[in-house]
Amino acid sequence: MPNSAPFPVSAAVRFVAPIALVAIAYAELVGVPTGALSALPRGRAAVQGTLRTATAATVDTIRTTMDGVYTASQATKGADVFAAYCRSCHTPTVHTGAPFRAKWFGRPLDELFGYLRREMPKNEPGSMSDDEYALALAYLLRMNGMPAGAESLAADSAALHRIRLDSVRAVPSTQSNRR
Repeated sequence: MPNSAPFPVSAAVRFVAPIALVAIAYAELVGVPTGALSALPRGRAAVQGTLRTATAATVDTIRTTMDGVYTASQATKGADVFAAYCRSCHTPTVHTGAPFRAKWFGRPLDELFGYLRREMPKNEPGSMSDDEYALALAYLLRMNGMPAGAESLAADSAALHRIRLDSVRAVPSTQSNRR
C-alpha cells in the first residue's frame, strides 16, 4: 500500500526505531529496572508496541538497493530502454542526486516501479512491458550509485515491495527475545 504522507512513515520508523530500541537495550544491559523505563512518557511496552505497529504498517523490507538487487546486464539494457523511450523528454541526470533521494529514498522500490509504469513514458504512459520498466529501473539504480549484484531485479511489485530504496546496506535481522 503506497504511503501518501509527505514524509513517509517508513522513513521516520527507520530513524526513530533504532534509537528507541538502543535505549531500551542499553537500559537492560546496565540493569536499569523496568519500572524506571515506565517513567518514560508512555513506558517501555508502549514504545515497543508502537514500533512494532508502525513497522508492520509501513514496509516489510528485507533488503535495500545497496544490497545489489539488479544485475549489471540489466542496467546496461536499461540504458538502451532509457535511450529509446525516455531520453526524448528528459536526460538521465534528472533522476539522480538530491531531488531523486528526497523523493524516493526510504520508500519501497515497488512505489518507484509503479510510478514508472503509471506515468512513463510521458507521451504513452504504461506502453512498455514490465520487463522494460524493470530494466529502466535497474539503470536508474545504477545512475544513483546503487551497486549491481548477481540476482536480477524482478518485474514484480510484490518482490519489489520488499526492497527499500536506500543509500546504506540493510542490517541483517537479529531480532530475538533476549532478556
